[in-house]
Amino acid sequence: MMKKIFILLLFMISSCGYQPLYKINNNDDYKIREIEFGGDIKLSKKFYSSLPFKIIKNDNSLDKLVLNSKKNIVETSKNSKGQVVSNRTSITLQVSFFDIKNDLIKEKTLTKNFLYNILDNKFELREYQNSIEKNLINQIIEDIKIYLNF
Repeated sequence: MMKKIFILLLFMISSCGYQPLYKINNNDDYKIREIEFGGDIKLSKKFYSSLPFKIIKNDNSLDKLVLNSKKNIVETSKNSKGQVVSNRTSITLQVSFFDIKNDLIKEKTLTKNFLYNILDNKFELREYQNSIEKNLINQIIEDIKIYLNF
């Protein structure tokens, strides 16, 4: 009887197929041959610095990575005096992988938005916008890491 319960328990634990969605792979760098930045180059470099890519220039079997990003700040509403009272910051990143012949292998476009009210103090508004940009970048980076794990 005890043997049957043990076998049943072992079968149930080993066959559930659980895999964590957010793997912590500190040692796994995605190897690429080269990288190219497009769009808002400063923003693209911020993405690249936070992603686990390692460049190996002499290996032609690796892919080329192209990061193309853009940031938009759009006025979403105004008050009765015509003054802007809220904005929407939108960041878009297009990640493309190309083989040695520059044929597109895979591509993913990710966009994140955040709607916020305008602050009276311009310095505080700029700091708040920088904070929003960092948060949107981090959200997109998490999505890219998930995309690359599959």
